[in-house]
Amino acid sequence: MIADDALVITEAAQGCALLVRARALAGFVGSGRPVTAKAVLRRADIPPACAAAGLSDPGRVVSAAHVPPLHRAWIATQGAGLIEVGLRDARATTPAQDAPGQWCSAVSAVLRAESDDPARSGATIVCRAALDLLAATPGLPDPHFGYALDATLGRLPISDQLTVGHAFRRGLPPDAGAVEILAECGAIDLTTRILTPLGHWASRELTHQPTAPRPVWTDGDVLQLRIDLDRFHPPVWRRVRLPATTTLAELHQIIQALFEWDDDHLHVFTVDGMSYADPWHGLDGCADEEELTLAAALPRSGARLSYRYDLGECWDHTVLLEAGQRAAPPVHPTCVDGRGAAPVEDWPHDEPPPPRPFDLAALNRHLTQPRADR
Repeated sequence: MIADDALVITEAAQGCALLVRARALAGFVGSGRPVTAKAVLRRADIPPACAAAGLSDPGRVVSAAHVPPLHRAWIATQGAGLIEVGLRDARATTPAQDAPGQWCSAVSAVLRAESDDPARSGATIVCRAALDLLAATPGLPDPHFGYALDATLGRLPISDQLTVGHAFRRGLPPDAGAVEILAECGAIDLTTRILTPLGHWASRELTHQPTAPRPVWTDGDVLQLRIDLDRFHPPVWRRVRLPATTTLAELHQIIQALFEWDDDHLHVFTVDGMSYADPWHGLDGCADEEELTLAAALPRSGARLSYRYDLGECWDHTVLLEAGQRAAPPVHPTCVDGRGAAPVEDWPHDEPPPPRPFDLAALNRHLTQPRADR
């Protein structure tokens, strides 16, 4: 960009409704605000957060995630690097990017969060198509804009077309969802349906695939996970420390050891709505679990993923990242705490299974044994 164009884009990025609300929320968060287990503001903080962001009070709602403009601003605030969300609270931070960079990261984060397809790319595909359409035909009104956008999307590669029906989690049609978000981020004029200078720039800058959350962990970090066996009362859980470079394939083996499973059944991880498994098993819709590390799968304290072992019996586990820290290598998977007896799989129902109480020393011996020796 030449200097004048750069100034226009910078001012437009800073002044768009999305980033204005994001900066206001960062100011509201300040040195610390509690967050829920879902990493959003508590219900009691919704009215003052809305007031800070210039939004109307939504009244009684179950969660801050159920207030779309507030939730988009919350996601944008994280994407722009204005806050960091941890296990129990959020804190304002100083962003590393300039205003256009913050805008791109914020909008990419919002589009990723809006998308309901496994790759989290549907909203980006629709919004890019809308930008291209309005660049070629400025000011296209309703319902012609909707018809033209449907036709444009119908000419996309089939892999992209499959995401269109999942472009917006709230069930909005593609044209309504695109207009809402593009107007909020300052890319189009809501009244005239004409691209702004920021919209022309965005059509070149927004990537086809929205960027995933940036991991805060490095190869030298060690992560502390709490792994709970779902639907068990009293609770059954294990706490383990392991390298941030651990892959999901390796985590599978660790969970097998921690809960003394036999590894005789299929398994699937779910991370941010996308499924991962052993490619050898050929499960439809599953990416390779060997390709994703915990640093990427759990980018912040408080992040979660799920693990299902035995797709028939459905032994479901929730994996929570409690904390991460630097550690002198080498770091080996180590169980540091736990509660509850692990169930016995495939046991006949006509006789009681043998007791298997939690034994920390035995589990750590189990973790150090190669799979073939267990």
